[in-house]
Amino acid sequence: MCVSCAPKGPAPWRQKHKVEFFVENQAKRTALFTELVGRGAIEFKWTDDKGTHNEQGELDFWKQGDAISMRVSKLGELLAWFGGEGKDFWFFDMMSDEPTLTVGGQQGMFNDIEVALVLLGLVPVPKLEASVNNEVFNSIDAQGRKWSATYEFEKHRPLHIAMKEGDHEAEAKHWTGILVEIDNKHELYWPETGGNIDLTDNQGNTKIKIAFSFLSTIVVDEPMDRVFDLEYLKGALKPQHVLQGKQ
Repeated sequence: MCVSCAPKGPAPWRQKHKVEFFVENQAKRTALFTELVGRGAIEFKWTDDKGTHNEQGELDFWKQGDAISMRVSKLGELLAWFGGEGKDFWFFDMMSDEPTLTVGGQQGMFNDIEVALVLLGLVPVPKLEASVNNEVFNSIDAQGRKWSATYEFEKHRPLHIAMKEGDHEAEAKHWTGILVEIDNKHELYWPETGGNIDLTDNQGNTKIKIAFSFLSTIVVDEPMDRVFDLEYLKGALKPQHVLQGKQ
């Protein structure tokens, strides 16, 4: 990316410039994504003790800081609700006769919200050490996880992001982009992120396809105080079983 713009000089100097180019543009692109609301469609497949599941439906998506909340429904009927922050997450499975809330463990969606946010392209790839090889940004974060990412040139949106930690591998392919609505800014200045994303995670044989039709930082009319509140959702959804997930 921007190879022709790179200043002339020794290879180590050019390498440092290219790392900064990626880091600075990703920080700028995601700077306004602290709070988000999104709508779209989702298809998700996972394997657990009950076998392999494959569901699809309409997606309502919220992000607040490092937490996410995802509601999946079909024709007005709630199928699932997933959310949390970091490794503290929960999954309401409303698809069976006995609705179940599972807290932690190997979930039917993401097993680590921090990783999920990076794969979705909503926060920059974390780095402790970083390099660029053939326009691929490579980094190792503070937890020793290995990351790689490629980005589109003009809007700097992700094209592909992958993570490896021991035997755990996860990746996201961003097929198309979507502009993120920003209050009081013309759409010419809206940042772009992944709009049609395929995610895979070898933990739980998870495969998720997300197609956002709308993403915005304007959340004033959104129920942000409720969609991240697990106790509130337990009272509203009334699961018949509450389980601690298996690690």
